[in-house]
Amino acid sequence: MSKQIVNFTRQVFNKQKFNETVDTEFSQLVSTPDETFFDINLANTEDFFTLYQNLFFEIPKLGDVNSHEFLIKQSTEYIGFEEQNQTIQALLDEITELREQNLEIRRQNLDLVQQFSTGVVSTERQELATGADIAGIQTTSAITSGGNLTTGGNVGGSGGGGY
Repeated sequence: MSKQIVNFTRQVFNKQKFNETVDTEFSQLVSTPDETFFDINLANTEDFFTLYQNLFFEIPKLGDVNSHEFLIKQSTEYIGFEEQNQTIQALLDEITELREQNLEIRRQNLDLVQQFSTGVVSTERQELATGADIAGIQTTSAITSGGNLTTGGNVGGSGGGGY
């Protein structure tokens, strides 16, 4: 085999000049509307929402003007949404109050159940007998501290008994 010499040449570009000359961004994949032809006087509601969707993530979340917060406040004022919020809040407050009342009634019921299970004090025994007399029920009840109730009379027309 014979030896041959092969010369290679390569062309080198200046990196700065290359970046100035060749567009290396992915601009072809992103569609940005050309706003130079847009006439604000010809815009309609559909155009507004199209622009809004295109600019949604560019609009600041908070701010006194030109923000999502601004749009919400302005629209809320326009449709009277605050009135609805006030009504909803009043109803939520009422629900909270009723829940608190319900909880208090449940606590009272639990206290009564506990009192009957441990025995009723003498003043409560009198109130029970008085309540029975007012209702027209004749009974001679004896409540012991163990919680047993024995009757010697008629309650509702049936014979008495213990429980």
